[in-house]
Amino acid sequence: MKVTIVVPGRWHSFDLAAGLQSLGVLHRIVTSYPRSRTRRWEIADESVVSLPLQLALTTAAWRLGGERLAMRLQFTINNIFAKSAAKHLGQCNVLHAWSGSAEPSLVKARSNGVATILERSSAHMSEQCRILRSEHKKLGIKWVETPRKTVERELREYILADKIAVPSLFVERSFMREGDFSGKLYRNGFGVNLSNFCPGQKPDDVFRVIYAGAMSVRKGIHYLVKAFQSANIPNSELLLVGGGTPHTSALLGKSDPRIKWIGHRPQKELAEHYRSGSVFVMPSIEEGQAMVQFQALACGLPLICTENTGGEDLLSGGQAPSGTFCDAIREYPAGYVVPPCDADAIARCLREISGSSDVYAQKRRAAIDLRANDISWDRYARRSHEFYSNLLRSPS
Repeated sequence: MKVTIVVPGRWHSFDLAAGLQSLGVLHRIVTSYPRSRTRRWEIADESVVSLPLQLALTTAAWRLGGERLAMRLQFTINNIFAKSAAKHLGQCNVLHAWSGSAEPSLVKARSNGVATILERSSAHMSEQCRILRSEHKKLGIKWVETPRKTVERELREYILADKIAVPSLFVERSFMREGDFSGKLYRNGFGVNLSNFCPGQKPDDVFRVIYAGAMSVRKGIHYLVKAFQSANIPNSELLLVGGGTPHTSALLGKSDPRIKWIGHRPQKELAEHYRSGSVFVMPSIEEGQAMVQFQALACGLPLICTENTGGEDLLSGGQAPSGTFCDAIREYPAGYVVPPCDADAIARCLREISGSSDVYAQKRRAAIDLRANDISWDRYARRSHEFYSNLLRSPS
């Protein structure tokens, strides 16, 4: 087996590449990142094809004109990478390519009899656009539409690929609502570096709600702020970790001394913030599978997440909910799953977990126990390897 990965950026591709390298099946990874970045994952230089123009152009577009310019140029910039990447597939027999920039590589691979997997880590493009367009309209915020050419290319890629890799039930369901994708979807949840993210001693008695991610409409940060303020838990704090967007101020609302936004923080610092927390909340309205959920649970934090975050898969482990305390909320040993766009449900979960030391202790123990189920990146790579093997044996 020889696997080539094509990815315009990083995402979780470096974790996959490192795992496949350890299994002896990585042929090469074609990325817009420099080798100085892939070395951090100990990926051998000879397995890396770096095509940095896409990254440079995207960075320049954001700096010169923000999101509006970057989105207007998105297809053109990604197309430069996509066409160039297709020339560097090498002698592989498996192609795993990220959606949006995969079409030329998929066409070339298929003509050479190579098995093809498309990585789609968010909802089906049509559903993703509907959700984001609707939420921005509800807030009175103009959404910078995904370019039509990008959408059309994604839809063609769904057809071209032999299989589509998705991380969660949420993404899988979104595809099934859009057409007959039965037999084409492969679900493999993400992972976490367990050596970097582990439990520790909480330094104080503050009931600290943690969130990590962009301060954006898509992440539903406005619902979390409303829920925290509505819950009004004594001696509590909401700690927001992540970069801002043009709409962050409007989403956070009026100043509240209990809400602390500390901006973007490096990965190595995140674990300390998780260990200072009482619960982690992922309020996204559309998210394939937020990897920060894995990190927080690995550090012993109970999780409250929406149905549209991929956290359901992580909390359930393939099992039914352990109970419910209202119709809209599903309870699991290590946390709760709530409907998207429902601040009241999040607030109710916060009050439930903060109001009983027994409930909190039980959910913290269950979160730590999830580590024993192997939620590592190694597991993710092993599952991918097994899937590739089965595909090569029976490509139809």
